[in-house]
Amino acid sequence: MADRKWFKGPAALAIDDWFSSGSVPTNLDEARGYLASGISFPNIVQALARAGHTRDEFIHPFDDSILQGDEFERVTRQGYLEAIGLAFRHHPPVPITTFWMTGAGNQEFEMHVTDEAQQVSVTLFVPRVEGGDPDGPEAWVVTLDESGEAETSQTSGLPGREPPSVGGESAS
Repeated sequence: MADRKWFKGPAALAIDDWFSSGSVPTNLDEARGYLASGISFPNIVQALARAGHTRDEFIHPFDDSILQGDEFERVTRQGYLEAIGLAFRHHPPVPITTFWMTGAGNQEFEMHVTDEAQQVSVTLFVPRVEGGDPDGPEAWVVTLDESGEAETSQTSGLPGREPPSVGGESAS
């Protein structure tokens, strides 16, 4: 089984940026329209390009990626529709933040949607693949080692970084 990793990749960052920039209510409403239409994700990406919202990170599907097909689309489509509904319960509506999780032991796609004070978070649980992304933001996991000591390991971002606690940097 793949290692458990909670992270963001370039696609999640691009989606987050779209949901949080400009007019959040307009972006949420536009996304809801595309998702509720039932058109396939590749066709949604084409429609976004025609509407001037194209980004390289939105290209779909990625070659032989598991992040495509009917099961992936049904779960993520409904998950984002639920997230958009929660976002609109806030006044004013709040943006959506996306995370991905691999290695959690699930055999099918799952999307968890959480309402927060300043945003709605979604976590897509992806089965059967390694996670992490060297091009994504840094992510770390803290666990206990065999002797019971806290151990920090990097799960995403530029490889070979020291844990943030080791840097000793302070805010200016």
